[in-house]
Amino acid sequence: MINSPKQWLGGVPWDSVVTINHALCQAQKVQPGTYTRAQDRVRRTWEGSVIRRMTLPEVLDVCREACDARPFTFNNGNTFAAIAKTLLEDWLKAMPPLEAQIVRNTVGHYVAGLVNRKELLQILRHFEAIPRPATSSAPPKSDTTTVALQPQEQRVAL
Repeated sequence: MINSPKQWLGGVPWDSVVTINHALCQAQKVQPGTYTRAQDRVRRTWEGSVIRRMTLPEVLDVCREACDARPFTFNNGNTFAAIAKTLLEDWLKAMPPLEAQIVRNTVGHYVAGLVNRKELLQILRHFEAIPRPATSSAPPKSDTTTVALQPQEQRVAL
């Protein structure tokens, strides 16, 4: 997943980025605005990235660089972090909620410049390496028994 090239930004054209920023500004009751030079530069880079196949770290770098360039007056970090976290939703659905939140927070903090690349890659690799249960509707194997425990305990497969 992490190192598999994919067209990550294919569903996020620049107009969507601007719409997300405007929605975030509206929610905070601040006037959306742009820094023209920075926005033009980031828009061109973004539009070139929409068609590129990239690994997950590469697309997160694009989001971080866009954030660092500050194309918007307000909510640069929130805008690009929201996009980055949304890109991972399919992967995160297969994780327990706490683990998914750890990945979301790490990705958002990376895009905003609060986590370095080494830390990001450690978290992504850690959670990619954890085996996930199959999402098959097949009945459990005959040598597997589920035991119901007391209410404060969890179910355990034997």
